[in-house]
Amino acid sequence: MDEITPRPVAEVLPEQLYLTARLGEIDRGLGRLAARLGAPTPITQPMDALDRARELVADMQKQVAVRPLEASIAAQVAWLDAAEARLGADDGEPKLDLDRIALDRVLLGELLEGWRSRRN
Repeated sequence: MDEITPRPVAEVLPEQLYLTARLGEIDRGLGRLAARLGAPTPITQPMDALDRARELVADMQKQVAVRPLEASIAAQVAWLDAAEARLGADDGEPKLDLDRIALDRVLLGELLEGWRSRRN
């Protein structure tokens, strides 16, 4: 197994700050959505998308400890490509719903675009 080497804090800090800010935006979005709904309700598509965005950003926060954000996003997109390619295979492996793959691609693209615009 390959050894995982943590990146220097100075390299990780800007990415962590960006991702923490994104989590705050997502949490505020979830709060606004919950306030609009007012009562417990079945999960709606916007709630599901925000929840998935939160999961992806939290995962990226862990990954940037060992590789740059752009590389982490690229690795996740590569995994989505492989998952999408396996959709038609009857190999007994669990399959992701194509809608989830499309949602993840959009969310990762937005995350990458936000990071790049912040850096420039």
